[in-house]
Amino acid sequence: MGWRGILGFEYGIVCAPLGPDISGPELVAAVANSGGLALLRAPDWESPDYVRELIRKTKTLTNKPFGVGVVLAFPHKENIKAILDEKVAVLQLYWGECSEELVLEAHEAGVKVVPQVGSFQEAKVAADVGVDAIIVQGREAGGHVIGQDSLITLVPRVVDLVHGKNIPIIAAGGIVDARGYVAALALGAQGLVEPEISGFQMANCEISHIPTPSTVQ
Repeated sequence: MGWRGILGFEYGIVCAPLGPDISGPELVAAVANSGGLALLRAPDWESPDYVRELIRKTKTLTNKPFGVGVVLAFPHKENIKAILDEKVAVLQLYWGECSEELVLEAHEAGVKVVPQVGSFQEAKVAADVGVDAIIVQGREAGGHVIGQDSLITLVPRVVDLVHGKNIPIIAAGGIVDARGYVAALALGAQGLVEPEISGFQMANCEISHIPTPSTVQ
């Protein structure tokens, strides 16, 4: 079935949850309307009303699937409740173990669960609890890095791990151009996260919230 049928977006390109200070509803909606999957970022503190505000504003700009990323190392329970109540397409989890209880709760709300992992063991745990796709992060990644191995060695191992389970693998880390995208596909990934290739391109577009060089003093 692959990511088209499971996650509902057209192209295998995911815009990372760069944070509301960089990618707000406008950027997320633009990526979604172009056929990619974009992720809002829940704040690193409990702020469910703000999370709802971000989601609802995005919904006024697109009717395409989008998601929200949550860092599990920070307070998150109320934020996740808001995300599930709003029934976004995807809950992306990072920097913490994805529990079977949370996966079941999300599925009951009609929300897909996509954890980002940085090791084979993390991927095994995620696959065992019934997630819908797995983002595999190599140590080449920028930002919050949990990747312990290079992408070129980790992706094939995880692809083999989930063989026959219909869990798409999405690669993240050090992919900066089309050649890297093709290489990730050759390793068995079915898509890629783009904080590197699109992150800087998307983050610097007119609808992102990042300051332009002319506004930075």
